[in-house]
Amino acid sequence: MCFYALLFASCFLLFAVPASAMAEEEGYPMFQYDAQRTGNVSGIAPETATILWQSGEKTSGCIQAGPIVSDGRVYISTWWSSGMNIKGNGTDALYCINESTGEEIWNNTDVYGASTAAIANGKLFVGTHIGNITCVNATGGDIEWSKKIEENPSWKGVASSPLVVEDKVYVLSYSDGTLHAFSFDGAEHGNFSTGGEIFCYASPSAYGDKIYFAGNNEGQRALYCLDLNMSEEVWNFTTETEIRGSPTIWGEEEMVFFTTEYIPMKEYGIYAVNMITGEEIWNVTHYSTWASPALSNGKLYIGGSTVDTTFYCYDALNGTLLWKNEEMGGSISSSPVVADGKVYFGTNEVDGTVYALDAENGSKLWNYTLYIPEGFGGGFNIASPPAISNSTLFIGVDNVGVLAFRDATFWDGEVTLTENTTVNVTAHNSGESYEINQTTALGALDAAAEAGGFKYSISDEWYTSYGSFMVDSIAGKASDPVTWDGWLYWVNYLDDPMPAVGANLYEVEDGDAITYYYGGMSTTPDNSSMVVRIQVHLP
Repeated sequence: MCFYALLFASCFLLFAVPASAMAEEEGYPMFQYDAQRTGNVSGIAPETATILWQSGEKTSGCIQAGPIVSDGRVYISTWWSSGMNIKGNGTDALYCINESTGEEIWNNTDVYGASTAAIANGKLFVGTHIGNITCVNATGGDIEWSKKIEENPSWKGVASSPLVVEDKVYVLSYSDGTLHAFSFDGAEHGNFSTGGEIFCYASPSAYGDKIYFAGNNEGQRALYCLDLNMSEEVWNFTTETEIRGSPTIWGEEEMVFFTTEYIPMKEYGIYAVNMITGEEIWNVTHYSTWASPALSNGKLYIGGSTVDTTFYCYDALNGTLLWKNEEMGGSISSSPVVADGKVYFGTNEVDGTVYALDAENGSKLWNYTLYIPEGFGGGFNIASPPAISNSTLFIGVDNVGVLAFRDATFWDGEVTLTENTTVNVTAHNSGESYEINQTTALGALDAAAEAGGFKYSISDEWYTSYGSFMVDSIAGKASDPVTWDGWLYWVNYLDDPMPAVGANLYEVEDGDAITYYYGGMSTTPDNSSMVVRIQVHLP
């Protein structure tokens, strides 16, 4: 490598900013991703069972909450570590974990339970084992406020997963089927009680100005629809057995879906109801767990219980079975997530397995099984609902912690660039905007980001001295100021030498293969932990 290339790369790594300051992603802010609880995520998702990291031993308790992701951090609660019959260092807490490395950033041992958190405005909202809805500062982990909503909580406390809509947080207390609303500062903005006990994991969902949740009025189970201000009941749809999980909403078709508990000699299954009128559209028999359905491209995805360890896909409009996969060996308590043409979930069995199925036909793409060692005494059960952000799948596993899956080759595709055309780029550190030629290596990355649905950031720290921009992050994977690892690029790797100029100055030719790869000065595209491959076409 020539001296200038070495100088440029060294400066690039030296002046990289921390991941937390620059990771750019939409994240995964709450249970089932959005207020409609669809579990439908855009962007790239893992094609292989490649482990990126496993969280530390302290997180190896019981994990029935799901991870959420925001601003380069993963948040998850553990609980009942002492009751898992395992000797180890598992500690009940709410954890904040580095999204890229799996390293702990902070934990709060006063906040733990089975509730999946929600995040907004730098605040985490989560149910706790002691019966509270608690707000935690997402940056440092300090409690900002905590409100009791279960006066005599059972051992699961508040397991409902909070819902954030605009500037309010909604959560259910299971002992009395009450929907509570709080402002971000902890002031209660009313509640609506149905009076009776509901399923402890039941959580609300919302669309437009309506909110939907499970209730129980003197033993009569029902799905309720209220105005968001909770001043008026719009309708309720009664069921013979307990409503499980959370309602899933298809707003465009004005439909809401939910499951009910399997009890012999009673009606149970999956229901589709008109979200405006509360009238039934269809129902099918289904042996449900506590998982909620996922909805993507007009298809409804849901797994079965120990009675029927099968994963199903239905036509959401009419309930027609489109496909099923019977390869699973245990209950599917994990609410699925759909991304990039694939559906992901885990199995709640001793040797828990993470599955990726083709969302179109149900064929197995990959699976990752955690086998317990002989005499272990516990299980690697997976009831945690997965999350996907920045091409990475996150999922909790009992007695293990959080697993992160991501392909080493993050994106591989072709882009068409036009000569005598410029694109606008903005430096994250200064906010300055610049025009660059599209037919540069940086222009190719910009086109790939648009095609692949991911983001990148650049710095103009060295622009005045060298006229070059530094690529600081791609899909949330940011330069590390401690290890000096960062993003490098190579055009026609192995055939041509490494470029000696910044990516915005390197003019590409038709047929060039550009590789962006993450690592240090000894790293190559062959041993990098994350790679973007771009084939250039100039018409």
